[in-house]
Amino acid sequence: MGYLKRFTIWAACLCLFLSMAGCSASGDGKETTAGESAGQTETGTAQETEPASGTDETTVGAGASPAITPVEKEAYDALKYVDLGEYKGIEVSKAQIDVSDETLDMVLASELSQQAYQQEVTDRPAREGDTVNIDYKGMKDGVAFEGGTAQGYDLTLGSGRFIDGFEDGLIGAETGQTLSLDLKFPDPYKNNPDLAGQPVVFEVTVNKITETVTPDLTDEYAAANSDYATAEEYREGLRDVMREQNKKNAVMDALMEQAEFQEPPENLIAYYQYDMVQQTSYQAAAYGLSFEQFLEAGEMTQEQYLEANAAQIEDNARRDMLMEAVVASEKLELTDQEFKDGVAEVAESYGRTEEDVIGIIGEEVLRENFLWNKAIDFLAENAAEVE
Repeated sequence: MGYLKRFTIWAACLCLFLSMAGCSASGDGKETTAGESAGQTETGTAQETEPASGTDETTVGAGASPAITPVEKEAYDALKYVDLGEYKGIEVSKAQIDVSDETLDMVLASELSQQAYQQEVTDRPAREGDTVNIDYKGMKDGVAFEGGTAQGYDLTLGSGRFIDGFEDGLIGAETGQTLSLDLKFPDPYKNNPDLAGQPVVFEVTVNKITETVTPDLTDEYAAANSDYATAEEYREGLRDVMREQNKKNAVMDALMEQAEFQEPPENLIAYYQYDMVQQTSYQAAAYGLSFEQFLEAGEMTQEQYLEANAAQIEDNARRDMLMEAVVASEKLELTDQEFKDGVAEVAESYGRTEEDVIGIIGEEVLRENFLWNKAIDFLAENAAEVE
């Protein structure tokens, strides 16, 4: 439900940074005019839908620098702005908490898909969804044209990265086979107008075929990837985790509904305006856009953007006030050990060092959200489940 939305978005930014810092072009096919999707560059790169690669955090920042002036959140007395009401013993219905088999299966499928791996195919021809490693040469009137040749290029069939007929022509091909594809470039074709509408021939050799394999939830998988011994224990353990999260969400929804709020401090609104611009900037960077370019694409000014998102900004401020009020009412504190454990958990989740996590997300943001998590745990533990 996004009660820790700011941390969630920062985690997404961490993922973005990690993917951008680690990505690299596959194969030698950087300049082929076989690609056709809308995001294509003028050189006709076949990898037009990939985010730009980088080597450090400044790569993200270069496209993500927000135009709005940075705002530091000032300390405030949340209890002057929020009347929590009776926040202990909040009633939540079991219907809000229970997890159906259908929902559980969907989450399990999503979890298992994240563990998918590539496996070489040797006993069948290529089919849609497979990744083929190919060498290819494009020719017009028997002469190779510029940018139409590559070796060792990985192409997922059905991705739509190449011109019509290219990927379809490889379905049914076998490893080691060389094919001749008679195709025609689209008209218009912005990356190379000279080829627009022209018939060409691509000679393609299939070097290797791989498929994506998603593991099944078996006793062996559960034992190897969790603290559970069997698939059934894994399922029910996940159900318990989901029920607990549902309970926390329901408790927070109820508390948000019953609490009475004063107008948020001006600084808090300004802080979440900056926060929204900052997160949007990071998200735009995934598509190679600066925040200014994002605004231009939407034909809006920064002021119009903030106005359009005013309700969400105020909601974020209210959630901040709510969590700070619970923390203040219960005099909750975060111990050094709790902070270390929290950072270690985030680092493990993203496969990075603890120093990376603190450096990218920031110690202040981490501490604040770990403390809010502690407050939510307290509320859930003191909530009452009713029919």
